[in-house]
Order: sequence, then structure tokens, then C-alpha cells
Amino acid sequence: MSNTINRQCVLNFLDAFYAGDLEGALACCSDDVDFIAHAPIDILPHLGHRHGKAEVETMWKIIHARYTNMRHELPVIVADGDRVAAHIRVFFRKSSNDRVVQFDIADFYTLRDGYITHIHQFLDSFDLVQQVLERDVAADLTDGKRR
Repeated sequence: MSNTINRQCVLNFLDAFYAGDLEGALACCSDDVDFIAHAPIDILPHLGHRHGKAEVETMWKIIHARYTNMRHELPVIVADGDRVAAHIRVFFRKSSNDRVVQFDIADFYTLRDGYITHIHQFLDSFDLVQQVLERDVAADLTDGKRR
């Protein structure tokens, strides 16, 4: 039974977040929610580690200010007790120039009493940085000499 409830909680959370309903997304989280995204914070300072609803909300507001027309696809979601894992493909339109950034995320959620307490996020940050900066970082790092 908890598998179904926890899975639905994460689905509700994702639908709210990507629709821009930050209050709805936060309502799915515990007050002490802990969020970590493995990304280079020098380039993507809004990511990294955040603790508590206030810090998470601030981060999400920055993301929603930088990107518009967010949408997501959910190829895989698996629930096992108080843990839910999701493979998410996201499409964000950059507010600055309307270019679309597309990337995959692996999110791992822990829930307690029907609320998300932990979000642990993994993404291909190298690919994301190249898309955000709109340049071939690999070429920059190798002086344009690819093997």
C-alpha cells in the first residue's frame, strides 16, 4: 500500500514542480526536506545542497526564473516502501534566449508519513553545462583537438 501512496506523492510533486506550482510541489515535502543535486555550483550555483523548505523554495524560484515552458517525461518510476526512484527527461526553455535545454535526471526520493524528506539528484552535469553555456566545453578543454 505505501508503494502506491509514495509513488503517487512523487508523481504529484513532479506534476506541480514542472507546471510551475511551487506551492503545490512544496506541499509534497516535509518541512526539513533535504535536496542535493550533483552539479558544478560554480556554473550552476542554484543547485548543490539545500536544506529545509525555505532554501529549496529559493532554489526552485531561481530555476523557474531562468527557465520557462518546463515539461517533463517520466520513462521510469519505481517505488519500494519509503523510497521512490525516477528517471526524468526534462525540457526547459531558457528565459534569456528561448533555446531549449534537454537533459535526463535520476532522482531518488525518501518519504516519511506521506511527505518527501530527501531528494537526491544525479544528472549529466557536463552535458548540461555545455547546453547552458551554449558552447562545446570539450573542445575548449582540448584546444579543439578531439581524438
